[in-house]
Amino acid sequence: MLTPEDKNLFADATKDVKPVGGKGRGIAPSSLPQPCVPRSLPEKSLCELLEDSSKFAFLHSGEYFEASVLDLDPCILGRLRAGSYSPEAHIDLHGMNARQAYDALLRFIRHAYVKNQRCVTVITGRGRNSPEGSGVLRLMLRQWLCRVPFKRIVLAFCTAQAKDGGAGAVYVLLRKFKKSKGRIIWERPPPGGDFPDC
Repeated sequence: MLTPEDKNLFADATKDVKPVGGKGRGIAPSSLPQPCVPRSLPEKSLCELLEDSSKFAFLHSGEYFEASVLDLDPCILGRLRAGSYSPEAHIDLHGMNARQAYDALLRFIRHAYVKNQRCVTVITGRGRNSPEGSGVLRLMLRQWLCRVPFKRIVLAFCTAQAKDGGAGAVYVLLRKFKKSKGRIIWERPPPGGDFPDC
């Protein structure tokens, strides 16, 4: 049920709306919103595809960040950004140090991938209680997802919508599970193997 305040907000938001005359058939197609059409990508060899999958395009602005493999359809990234994909699983890394968080993330992503879960949420927190006042796990998560073994199966990731944790959570979009995909070495430690105390 709408409150009087909701009715006033709606009335204010729609005050400049004008009804369309006729039965809607007279609207020129060019004035309608155009559907998002996926781009056709040039054919690539398997080696080129594997090489491309290791390269991510990044965007970072304040607390928001996103990354996606090169040539990912912008419609897919837009849906992920908008929270249109329902997360099928989540993991909360609060209270873990970097080593514990990495191991937990590894198990979680591996399980999600094998179960063919396409969208998951990783909760890192914002890091406001950290000694430096910034999220160490948030920063490390971005680095981990772009490196082996995750880069073989991650298509994109971005800061979650407020309803799913906002700046303290990240949506991760995974590739479709394929048994024939080359062997993924899950046991490999992160590059450098350094884990700061956090």
